Amino acid sequence: MKVTCNVIKDVLPLYLENMLSDDSCTMVEEHIEQCQECKNYLDEMRTFNEMPVDRNTSPLLKIKSTLRKKKIQTAIFSMMFSIMLFVITIAFLTAPEYIPYSERSVTINEIGNGSVLAKFEDTVYGYDIKRYPTYDNSGYVYHITTWNSIWNRNIKKSNVNNTILNPNGENVVSVYYYQTDGSEDILMYGKDINPDGGIITLPRLFLSYYALIAIVSAIICGLIMLILHRNKKVFNFTMKFFFLPVSYLLGHLIIKGFTTSSYTATRDFYAILLVMIPLYIAFLTAVNLIRKYKSKKYEGYLH
Repeated sequence: MKVTCNVIKDVLPLYLENMLSDDSCTMVEEHIEQCQECKNYLDEMRTFNEMPVDRNTSPLLKIKSTLRKKKIQTAIFSMMFSIMLFVITIAFLTAPEYIPYSERSVTINEIGNGSVLAKFEDTVYGYDIKRYPTYDNSGYVYHITTWNSIWNRNIKKSNVNNTILNPNGENVVSVYYYQTDGSEDILMYGKDINPDGGIITLPRLFLSYYALIAIVSAIICGLIMLILHRNKKVFNFTMKFFFLPVSYLLGHLIIKGFTTSSYTATRDFYAILLVMIPLYIAFLTAVNLIRKYKSKKYEGYLH
C-alpha cells in the first residue's frame, strides 16, 4: 500500500518526539527522501519546535537591581525605626524624676580648709548644680536639685558620689535646694542672699525658641512648595528641607510633649536630635518609595 503525504504529515509530530517504532521511522524517512514537500514540512516543524534563546540579560539585571534597592530601602527604614524606638525607650527610662526637698536627700557640710561637701542619700541617682557669683563678688551662690529614674531604680542601681562644691577653694556664700514644682528654693547652707523675698529657680526655655524656629521654617517651606509646585527642582529641594523642621517638631513632641520648658534642657535637646535624625531619613525613604509606586502605576496605565 502506498503511503500518502497526509499520512506522513499526521505521524511527523510523533517522529520528531521519537515516539514511533523503528519500522514507522524507516517508512517516514524513505518517504521524505522522495517527497520534497514533506521534507520541507518536517523542516518547518523542527524550526517551530526549537525555542529561540534570548541571551539579553539586561531585563533580569534590572529586576535584580530593583529588588536589591527595595531590600536596602526596607532595611534602612527598619533600622531608622528601631533606632528611634530605642532612643524613645532610653529617654523614657532615664527621664529625671525630681526628688522633693528633705533634710536627708542632700546635706551640706564643711570638711576643713574651706571645702564644702554635698552628701547625697542612697535614693539619689542624679543631681544638678548651678552656681553664680554674688553681687559683691564675695563668693558664689549654689542651687542644687536631685532626682532618680526608672532606669536607676530597676536596671542600673548606681548611686551618685558625694561632691565638693568648691574644689578650687571658692567661697561658698549660700547653698539652696531648688524645687521643680514652682515653689521657692530652700536655703540649706550659708546666708540668705534675698531675705526680703523668696528665690525661685525657673526651668530653661531655649527649647521653645528652637521649636518656634522649626515652626516658622516649616511654614516658609510649605508656602514655597505651594507657590512653586510646578518647578520640580525647587519643589523637591524645598521638600527635603521641609522635613527637617517637621522631624524636629515630631521629635520634640515625642520627647517633651507640648511642654517647651525643661530643667534638663541640654539632655532633652540631644534626645530630640537623636529622634529627629531617623525620622528625617524615614521621611525621605517613604517619599522615594511613594514616587516609585506612582511611577509604576502610571506606566501600567500607559500599557
